[in-house]
Amino acid sequence: MNDVILEASYLQMIDEVAKKFDATTTAYLNKLYPKVEAVLKTPSGKRNYKKCVSDFIQKRSANLYDTVPCARILFGEPDAQELFSAMGIQKSEVTEVILQTYYGNETNFSPKAAQDEFTVLMICIIRFFMVNHMPKETELATIHLSFSGKFYPSLHYRSWKTVVPARHIMEYVVNNVLSIKYDIVSEGSVLGAIRKIGNTWSSTYRSRFQKFHDEDVVYIIQQLYSRIGSFMKNIASAYYDAWEQRDDLYIAYASDSMEEDNYHLADSDSLRVQKVTEKTVNYLTNNGVDFALCRACSDVNITTKEIRSIMESLLSDPETTVKIRELIMLMVVSYMSYSGTKDKDVVSPKFVTYAIAPKPNAKQQELIRIQELVTELLSENSPAYIRRRSRVATRNSFEKALKMYFALSVVNANK
Repeated sequence: MNDVILEASYLQMIDEVAKKFDATTTAYLNKLYPKVEAVLKTPSGKRNYKKCVSDFIQKRSANLYDTVPCARILFGEPDAQELFSAMGIQKSEVTEVILQTYYGNETNFSPKAAQDEFTVLMICIIRFFMVNHMPKETELATIHLSFSGKFYPSLHYRSWKTVVPARHIMEYVVNNVLSIKYDIVSEGSVLGAIRKIGNTWSSTYRSRFQKFHDEDVVYIIQQLYSRIGSFMKNIASAYYDAWEQRDDLYIAYASDSMEEDNYHLADSDSLRVQKVTEKTVNYLTNNGVDFALCRACSDVNITTKEIRSIMESLLSDPETTVKIRELIMLMVVSYMSYSGTKDKDVVSPKFVTYAIAPKPNAKQQELIRIQELVTELLSENSPAYIRRRSRVATRNSFEKALKMYFALSVVNANK
């Protein structure tokens, strides 16, 4: 009898060892992903997740749209629970699936994020949007994951353990030390930089998402962690160099420099951009479509009714708020960095004039991105624009109307 018991124990041990080294297990693909797919295939399930990610971004908007990575952008258990509630999936269900993977019982497994319920559930959500050819949703879900607890917040803490970085020194580093090859510089905000990293990550490992063995899940989690970690480490290295030399550097700018190799905005301008952007977005979301502004933006090629229809479509979709916020921020930043601008007050006709003026040969990153965003917003929210944009004058009128509406909203919100 004892021999039978010993043999059974031995066989169980062999099974556990085999499972430990069998990285071809497919617990996520066969056990968790079908649950995620069943939820997101329904209109209510998709709507609930969209609201969850929209709320997630809104709560952190000031820090996400910051031009420098000073804030931790904290993430807690209530934030994770919002996802489980939105998906109608219990955390314990995800835990059970993790324990069925080849590494589930490993105490010191690395990366730790692979044993985090929020993380693996988000990986399944990203896969759903990816395999169903939904790039906009894939991008937002990737942003959602990137700013969760096991990624951006923990990596920020790893680089600045004692205290968050001093803003005036970080401003100096981003504006004077880092080159355009750094994502925080080229993209202009924390969100922009992480979005670019996330888009590269998701497209690079598309085949891993398709295959989706447990080993693939671990690998793609590790890769996102490493990419965000490298982003943070490179900035931290430059930051600590500047910190060591802080007594020898003129860091606290009192004015701007527009020289190509030494461009920076005054310290106060960065904070001003954030405040202006936040006030404007709140104004837009709280007040709805302003018919008077629609009428002011119309011309012979686009009617007041068409503008109102576009704005109603834009403001009714929480996901579009991300692009609207970025567009407003870039409009303000480009105006403040405009070499002919002495007065930085956006509550001025000069701001509106500059915002709507054609810039066909612009090479500045923010101006190129503004045009991309205007085109995307119109293409996604105006069938009339898609149908009539082949005529240059009509296309220009639609684009000018959208920029004017947002520019006038900036003025109204910040009076």
